[in-house]
Amino acid sequence: MYRIAICEDDTTQRDYEKKLICHWAKEQNYMIALDTYTTAEQFLFSHEDKPPYDLFILDIQMGKMNGMELAAKLRSHGLDSAILFLTGVPDYAIEGYSVGAVRYLLKPIREEDFLSLLGTLYQNREKDAASCFILRQGNAARKIKLADILYAEARGHYIYMKTTAGEEEWKDSFSNLEDSLTQKGFFLLKRGLLVNLSQVEQISRTDCTLGDGTTLPVARSKYKELNEAFIAYYQAKKVN
Repeated sequence: MYRIAICEDDTTQRDYEKKLICHWAKEQNYMIALDTYTTAEQFLFSHEDKPPYDLFILDIQMGKMNGMELAAKLRSHGLDSAILFLTGVPDYAIEGYSVGAVRYLLKPIREEDFLSLLGTLYQNREKDAASCFILRQGNAARKIKLADILYAEARGHYIYMKTTAGEEEWKDSFSNLEDSLTQKGFFLLKRGLLVNLSQVEQISRTDCTLGDGTTLPVARSKYKELNEAFIAYYQAKKVN
């Protein structure tokens, strides 16, 4: 599901953007969730209980809080989603890049440019999904490169993840993480413990050692399967 939020105070413009996006999604057979907001304040009040968006389409010139200020507020809360600015004033370009906007389009927007950019942003999200783990906490989302993850384990109702940059801990079901990572080069050493096969240096019948020296336990029933998965992983890397 590709989640998009439009924040635009002009009804005609907002409806036009919504129409283009829905047509684009139908043509490409993409599953999307699209929400629209008329002001930055309405968005901030309403989005708290919703999953994080993958793309924000923000009008810069709005009422009390403009789109640029809204983007800065979102970034300050750790939001890592794509931001596209729409504006009738070109002077905002440099400021837009300062808050990590992927692009900004001048109004009136050209349908061809808008749809082409939507396609590019969607494909970029798909590439990120293949190479990154998206850590979602509340209404914020942050990317962690799969290559930087050493291992993850269940700790009660929380998940602990060790990365090359440090540690992460958040509340979630471990089965959700397992479903996400076992298809991306991770192996379940025992119940509640996933290891990144790219980080494994040595395997024994009772444990495996990672490149940083960390030793993780291996369930007796998993030893043979771990060896096979480890060999298959590196054979696949050679082919690619």
